[in-house]
Amino acid sequence: MVTGIHHTSLVVSDMEKSLRFYRDLLGMTVAVDTPMSGEMLDQEVALKGARLRVVELNPGSGPPYVELLQYYAPVGKPFPADARCCDTGMPHIALLVADIQADYKRLLKEKVRFTAPPQFVDAGAFKGCQTVYCYDPDGIVVELWQMPK
Repeated sequence: MVTGIHHTSLVVSDMEKSLRFYRDLLGMTVAVDTPMSGEMLDQEVALKGARLRVVELNPGSGPPYVELLQYYAPVGKPFPADARCCDTGMPHIALLVADIQADYKRLLKEKVRFTAPPQFVDAGAFKGCQTVYCYDPDGIVVELWQMPK
C-alpha cells in the first residue's frame, strides 16, 4: 500500500528559531512556506479553529521533505524538557550528511547541543556508517548520518 515517504512533520514552538537551525545551520532549503486554516485543516487535525504556519524543507533532493508546523491556534504544550530518547513517542529525524566530523565541529561552534561526538557503527547492517545525535531549538533529537565512503 505505501509507495514512499512525502514528509516527516515536527511541531515547533518558534518557526524563526527552527528555520535558523534547519535552514541556516543544516542547509535545507524552503520549498513551501504558507499559513493554513479552515474547515479542511480543522477536520484533518481534529482541532476546531486551527491556525498554523507550515514550512516544507527540502533536504537537497526533493521528497521526502521535513515539514515544520507552528500552531498559532490552539497553542500546544511545550515539548517536555525531560524527554529522553527511550520515551514512547519521542521523535527523532535522521538526516544524511557528507562530512559528519566537519558538520559536528561547525555546529558545536554554533552552540548546538550534542549527546556525544560522532560515533562509528561497528557492527550490523549499518557497519561503517557514522552517526551523532544533536537537539533542535525545541529539544527534538536530530540525528546526523554519514554513509561509508
